[in-house]
Amino acid sequence: MRLLDSLALHIDRAAEAPLHRQLYHRLVEEITAGALRPGEKLPSTRDFAGLLEVSRNTVVLAFDHLISEGYLEPVTGSGTYVSWELPEQRPAKASARINPAIEAAGHLSRSMAPDSAITHAPPTLRHMRRPVPFRANFPAVEMFPVRQWASLAASLYRELDPDAAGALLGEGDPQGYEPLRIAIAEHVALSRGLTCTAHNIVIFAGAQHAVDLACRILLTPGERVWCEDPGYDGIYASATAAGAIPVAIPVDEEGIVVERGMALAPDARLAYVSPSKQFPLGMELSLERRHALLQWAGAAGAWVLEDDYDTEFRYAGRPMPALHALDREGRVLYFGTFSKMLFPGLRLGFAVLPDALVEAFVSARAIVGRYSPMLEQALVARFMNDGHLATHVRRMRRLYARRQDYLLQGIERRLSRWMTAAPTNTGMEIIASLSAGLSGQRVAEAAARRGLEILPIAVLAHDVQADHLVTLGFSAFSEDQMDEGLDILRDIFVEMERGETPMAGAG
Repeated sequence: MRLLDSLALHIDRAAEAPLHRQLYHRLVEEITAGALRPGEKLPSTRDFAGLLEVSRNTVVLAFDHLISEGYLEPVTGSGTYVSWELPEQRPAKASARINPAIEAAGHLSRSMAPDSAITHAPPTLRHMRRPVPFRANFPAVEMFPVRQWASLAASLYRELDPDAAGALLGEGDPQGYEPLRIAIAEHVALSRGLTCTAHNIVIFAGAQHAVDLACRILLTPGERVWCEDPGYDGIYASATAAGAIPVAIPVDEEGIVVERGMALAPDARLAYVSPSKQFPLGMELSLERRHALLQWAGAAGAWVLEDDYDTEFRYAGRPMPALHALDREGRVLYFGTFSKMLFPGLRLGFAVLPDALVEAFVSARAIVGRYSPMLEQALVARFMNDGHLATHVRRMRRLYARRQDYLLQGIERRLSRWMTAAPTNTGMEIIASLSAGLSGQRVAEAAARRGLEILPIAVLAHDVQADHLVTLGFSAFSEDQMDEGLDILRDIFVEMERGETPMAGAG
């Protein structure tokens, strides 16, 4: 603390520049002036935060920037030190209005190179997914209240006075339409127990947009990221595109194995999890694991991305508290989407961010995509505020429960010789286990040739074996559609038994 007292680290709360950027520049000045000497150990981020009366996240962001610039060096288990070899040139002093996304967005020019990682998206992200049996994670769009939506849209247009027209037809707010952010804050508080305000909400073009921008902002090349295995391909792609290193962490019946993550990558900068319903296997992250994950993140100074993609559709029991609701150190970023609650073509998602990250994300959002269409945001806000979202979700929850039961019964009656399936408590799809000798990838390929869409878990697995598992969606399909799909699957299995279609992969 004596060192802190001797430094001239004045923070101006009235300035427009974010606090973490101010602290960054003050520390650069102290280092280049020799007040902080090469090899000198710095006090902890907690001590810094206490002296300056700022959040610890503010200090963490400043330290991370200094480390990425080469001014500081972290030593695992020891602390953070002034680098022995400082950058040759001091960065230009910023103007009063700082755009944190200039650095945070991750050198956007890099993505222009033809061999850049961002040009190699996995096929599961690139293809247009069709609502055919048994497409997973697809809502019943035919049941969406289109007439009600159209009526709200017509009313919105009729009410466009000059002031409203300027707000909805002119330039939009990169953070998102404020009435929608207020409605989302109320929604997640009631449904998931989150404590936040509209200030913490940023609107994105879907959850993957938020995931990708988070990787650009929070990661620097070479840093490691915990990714569930098997797990969401979008996080693997975005982490790689940001120059980071995805580390596949296995999951078991309690979700991501935190102990294994700590063994494989204790110094990871980021962890991506889907705790309410692990994608794609469907288990819920246990309460013990939730606390262990948060404890590790706090100790490691890591961030946690919580993807809560379809928890609204829960059929049995009460959900566990969201990670964000358990977080006491501001380490969790909570992501949600309207693609499942409403319809995928809307392309609207949101993030609930710690206070220390809001400015960086809003600035980065202004660079990457500017803002989401304002009229659609205004429509969703009105849909929510008038109670239509809650009504629609309740209707779909009942419908999806019936459709899941019908699919499970159909598998038991017609396909039990080749696969078994268990019900899911949450979501829009079930996991089926194939009999010995059958390959999920081969079954999926044969099904695609017959007009079906089945997701083999093996395409989402990295270091685990999962070719005996497939995903079958039920939410978007009528009983007649599921009957037809089950008949086609039965024919495929019979053909495989006869040797007319390959049963297993070559290796």
